[in-house]
Amino acid sequence: MKNSLNNLFTAIQAEHIKKRGTGIYLLSFIFGLIIPLLYTIVIVFNQELGKPIAFSFNIFTKHLDDILDSFTVFIFPLLIILITSKIAQLDHKNGGWQLMETTPLQKTSIYLSKFCMVLIANIIAIFTFIFFSIISTYLIYLFTEAPEVADFSIPVTYLVHLFIRLFIASLYLTAFQYFLAVKISSYIWSVLIGFFLLIGFLIISNLVIIPDWFPFEILNRVSKYSEGSQVGNWFLFTEKSSLIGAAFFLFLGYYWYSFKSIFRAFFSSKKRALLSFAVLTITLFSYLFLSQTHQVKLNDKTIIAGEIKSEIQFKKAYLIHPIIEDTLAALEIKNNKFHTVLSNKIPLDNYKVIIDNSLPVDLLFASNDSIFASIEFKNNELKTELFGTRFPENDYKKSNSFSWSYLSYQINENVNLENSNRIQKELYDEWEEKYNAANTFRTADNYTPKQDFIEKEKKLITIDYLNLLNQFLDKRKALFPNEKTVLTDDITSLKSKISLQDETLIGNENYLIYLLYELTKNDDRDIDKNLKEIDAISTLKPSQFKNRLLFNYLKNNIKEANSAETRLQLVENYADKITDSKLNKSILHIFKTYERLGRGKIADDIIATNLDSKTFSLTNFKGKYVVIDVWATWCGPCLYQSPYFEKMALKYKKENIQFIALSTDKDITKWYVSAKLKSKSVLQLHANDMEKLRKDYNIESIPRFILIDTEGKIYNSSMPFPTEPAFEMILRKVLNLKEME
Repeated sequence: MKNSLNNLFTAIQAEHIKKRGTGIYLLSFIFGLIIPLLYTIVIVFNQELGKPIAFSFNIFTKHLDDILDSFTVFIFPLLIILITSKIAQLDHKNGGWQLMETTPLQKTSIYLSKFCMVLIANIIAIFTFIFFSIISTYLIYLFTEAPEVADFSIPVTYLVHLFIRLFIASLYLTAFQYFLAVKISSYIWSVLIGFFLLIGFLIISNLVIIPDWFPFEILNRVSKYSEGSQVGNWFLFTEKSSLIGAAFFLFLGYYWYSFKSIFRAFFSSKKRALLSFAVLTITLFSYLFLSQTHQVKLNDKTIIAGEIKSEIQFKKAYLIHPIIEDTLAALEIKNNKFHTVLSNKIPLDNYKVIIDNSLPVDLLFASNDSIFASIEFKNNELKTELFGTRFPENDYKKSNSFSWSYLSYQINENVNLENSNRIQKELYDEWEEKYNAANTFRTADNYTPKQDFIEKEKKLITIDYLNLLNQFLDKRKALFPNEKTVLTDDITSLKSKISLQDETLIGNENYLIYLLYELTKNDDRDIDKNLKEIDAISTLKPSQFKNRLLFNYLKNNIKEANSAETRLQLVENYADKITDSKLNKSILHIFKTYERLGRGKIADDIIATNLDSKTFSLTNFKGKYVVIDVWATWCGPCLYQSPYFEKMALKYKKENIQFIALSTDKDITKWYVSAKLKSKSVLQLHANDMEKLRKDYNIESIPRFILIDTEGKIYNSSMPFPTEPAFEMILRKVLNLKEME
């Protein structure tokens, strides 16, 4: 063993002498430097004012994340291709591979010494890249202003971890390319093969799922998951498989080099054949062992917990049902932490936690899940990270946030609609691809979503394509009224996958669109679409599905009704068809709430304080119309509507109307600073009792605009936004002004 190591060190020293003048290490340095250098130039000379960053972050980690992909996906693999081919070519050129066999050194040392030279070049490139990424960050902020929340402490542990991960991930590609370079005497051919494999990977990686054993994909995963394992492992399973791939190709390359031909290397004797079979078997089983999928184990309890990082101290949170909006649990918050155990059976769905009636947090879970929400609320912005038994599902949702569809383009743009069979075939093929892809998702650590989530996700994928189908059928009917569109067998089987009474999907908007289309497609009556839909729902057989569907539909239509008569008609005609007593009471409560806020009802008083600490109530404005903007400094849509609200206040400042911006901020200081900068044409007030305001005016979200008449009665409890023409039309109507042309 000692003799073998001495031989290897001697061979490495000889390789160092031979490589002088080749510029191999210089090339590694340049390739490591190029991305940080270009990034610095682009940032310094192309300074753009972006959105202010609310949450603290490490500036070095962020900048590395910004450029890591360019290095791992293209620059670093290209360097490995060039370096391995260059080192092997030094001996191909002068017949060195044959001459080396006359030296007293072992063939193993000769073969591995050249491989070690490539590894040294890799180390130089990785170190240069990371080191100059740090330097470039310092240089950038010599010429630009750093965000206030930026942390400039060097993340040593992260950098060392990233360095080691990059090195390990590169071993497989290095061994594979070295194998090619040794066997192919032509420098240009070994480079071209590696280069075209790299280009092919870059092209198809955006079109198909690349196998996780592919050497370029292993490097890509380092940048894709720059923070590393989500479950505390030092390496991702792909990085571990890089070690297996490297060992296999080193064995393959060495034996082939040592015995000249593939037959003599692996099959010339029983011993070599058995060795080859053993190595191949160990490689395959090792990879299969590493790549086996995992699922997070469920608990024997359903636990919802979280921590809120904020200067504000919160007191209460509510877990809300996604369909009936009922409170499933009240969560006590102490020191901005909450923890509760739910005893009821809970189906998988997207639930909502409302913190102090202001901050909404979405949670996906079911019975026996354990969910922890890390919530950060700073500088009026909200950020949530979810941990626990559903982290694979959350990763899945992030990775499938957008997908372009050529089929959707064709239907929306009326392309090829005359060819019914072609569109139906493309629809089925595209659906099948996405449907099957739902089974293939893996996290960075090879965890898969649970089966209940996958089955529901497959249903949602199917619904998306059935809605596209219905859109296509409607367009065919309009464009080709004399042609009957016959559904293919594939499409018929696709439609059979979705039940028209699936209670688990009632809360999904796309399912409701599909369901209502199917229920009303044969209704030719020339009446309002909403009436058709609610009639169809009411004629369903009594069931809990019907109860929830009718409740959901009535709830939305009561909210959107433009008159008390319409609301009353809806309740009188359809409320008694909800046979579930709890849902029936709930829909009547919603009706009474909106009736109480209907036009002509006495407005509940609002007590608020202005910037000078003077108290106001609605009675102060009797004899004037009052339009109220309920807002908060942390609310993005509120800040967007605010200038338009102020513009209206300026335009109608001579009229008998008072514009009020009513803040619901918990942090009065932030409201004060923001309100001082706003237009004097709007009276800036802060609500004294936000909980009473929420209940009195049924405020579920902000911004909310309320119009009160001169007698202190409600004229409109939920006005359109100031950006909408209807907002000004309502103002002009109550002020008896001429309609705008």
